[in-house]
Order: sequence, then structure tokens, then C-alpha cells
Amino acid sequence: MKANQKFFAIFALLLIAGFGAIPARAKSNFSSKNSPASAIAEANEALEKNPSDAKAYYNRGTAYYEKGDFDQALSDLSASIRLEPGAPDAYYNRGLVRRKKKMPDEAIADFGKAIALYPKKADYYINRCNTLIIKGDYDAAIADCSKAAELSPKEPAIYLLRGIASLLKKDSNRAIEDATKALELDSQFADAWRLRGEARFQKGELQTAATDLENAIKIKPSLKEMLSPVIEQARSGLKK
Repeated sequence: MKANQKFFAIFALLLIAGFGAIPARAKSNFSSKNSPASAIAEANEALEKNPSDAKAYYNRGTAYYEKGDFDQALSDLSASIRLEPGAPDAYYNRGLVRRKKKMPDEAIADFGKAIALYPKKADYYINRCNTLIIKGDYDAAIADCSKAAELSPKEPAIYLLRGIASLLKKDSNRAIEDATKALELDSQFADAWRLRGEARFQKGELQTAATDLENAIKIKPSLKEMLSPVIEQARSGLKK
């Protein structure tokens, strides 16, 4: 039992640190391809000409998000929404900002608004799923990821997230299924190897758990420090 308790502590830490955080691509339509700074300058020029330009606020807010200035991003995206409340990507991007600012309830609401306006975009469901996992609402997260899988069945990160939610519910079988599906789509997906290894560890399948975790480290060496204790526990269990 102590091994399982340590496993969950490790997994929860990884999740909070961003294990389940798919690199979220903010939506933008600025013409500048150079940098957030160039996009901000372009948006500033547009706003000088028209202070009510919703797209300029949207583009500048998105650029600030990419730059890491989340306070300014939130201000600009909120201004864009006030001026053009029917644009789903503005809510989506603001949801990303709010999640970065550790405002999960507000982020979930924004993703929900984006979904209500345009329910056919997998990214909206994926990022609400991710945020619901952080909140601990695993059933709702699984439902969102399942909808995302219907819309984008070849996106491995969807199965990773759904598997994380299942594992945190202690449904190791479902987690293994989803991790395996993710690996069928991308055999170099280190976090999917990690998820399956940790699910197998939870289930008591120590040999295959250790192998999966070792594969994760081979692909992503930065995981070694975090996963080595779990591998050691698995190997120790095999010797008993």
C-alpha cells in the first residue's frame, strides 16, 4: 500500500506541474509571423486607428499570452469579448489565460462558452478536460475527452488526458487502454509510456510497468529523476 500511496503522490505532482497540460495553441489571426512583440506592435497600430477593433484586442491579447504576460492578455481578450461576444476563439484563449492564472472555474466557464458557440472543435473539449482534471472532476473530464476523441480520433493527447483521469479514479484498466491507444498513434509519446507504466504499476503488473517506464525515460530523459523511484519499487516487488 505504501508503494501505491507514493505512486499517487508522484503522479499528482506531475499532473500539477503540467503532465496533463497539452501545449495549448492559442488561436490568432494576426498577419505578423515574427514574434509576439511584432504582433503586439501591429495590434497597437490597428487600435490607434480604431479603438473598438475587437480583432486587434484579440490578436494583442493572444500575443501577450504567447509572451507570458497573462494579466495584459486577460485584459485584452476580455475587451475583445465585450466588443464581439460571439467569437468562440476569444473565450477559448481567455480560458487558457485563466488557467495559467490559476483560475480553473473561470477557465472552465470560458471553454464552456466556446463550446456553446461552436461545439465541433476538439481543442475546446481537450482544454476543458485538462482543467477539469486539475479540479479533480474526473467524470466530467472523461466525458469531455470522449467528445474530443469523436471530433479528432487521431490526436494521441486526447487519450493521454482521458487515461490520466481514469488513473486518478483508480481505473487502471481504462487508463491502460487509453495509453495503448495513444501509443498506437504515436509510439514516441513518452508521457503515454509513462501513463501506461504507472497504470500497470497500480494494477500490480510490475514487469510490464517497469518496461513501460524505462521506455518513457529513453524517449524523454528528463523523466528519469521522477520515474526511477517507481521503477525501483516495481523491480523490488518482482524480487519478493
